[in-house]
Amino acid sequence: MEIVMKKIFTIFLIFAVVLFGGCGSAGNGDNALGGVRTQTIADAILAEIEIPSSVKKEIEDIPSFFADLDTAGIEELSFYICGSGAFPDELLIIRFGTSEAAAAAKTTVENRLESRRADFRDYAPAEMYKLDSAGVLTSSGWLFFYVTEDNARVREIINSYL
Repeated sequence: MEIVMKKIFTIFLIFAVVLFGGCGSAGNGDNALGGVRTQTIADAILAEIEIPSSVKKEIEDIPSFFADLDTAGIEELSFYICGSGAFPDELLIIRFGTSEAAAAAKTTVENRLESRRADFRDYAPAEMYKLDSAGVLTSSGWLFFYVTEDNARVREIINSYL
C-alpha cells in the first residue's frame, strides 16, 4: 500500500512540475521556477515530511526569526516552524524579486542555522542530526531553508522544481 501511495504521489508531483513548471515568468526573467508558487513546493515537502506541531508563519513574523532579513524584496513565502519549540524543524521558502536579494538573505538564514545549532546542542542533542544536515540554498531569486528529519528528501523535492 505504501509503495502505491508513493507512486501516486510521484505521478502527482510530476504532473505538478509539468503543469506549473512550464509556465513562463512575466518578470525580469530572473525566476527559473516560472509560475511555481512557494506554497506548491512547501505542500510537496510537507506531504512527505512532518514538521512536529507545525505552525505556518507569515511575512510579518520574519523579523522574529531572522532579524536582519530585509523583507522588502520578498514577493512570496511559505514558512513553517515547530510550534512547540521542542524540535528544530523549520521550512522556509522565499521567492525574491531578484537573485541579489536572495543572495543577500542567505547569510542571515545561515546565521539562524548556526544559532539553532548552538541552541539544540545542549537542549536536545538527539535532534542535532537534523541541524547537521540542514540546508540553505539559493537559486535564481529563490531561497530555501530546511531543517527536517529527512533533509536529503527535502533537497530532492526542491531539485525536482529547479
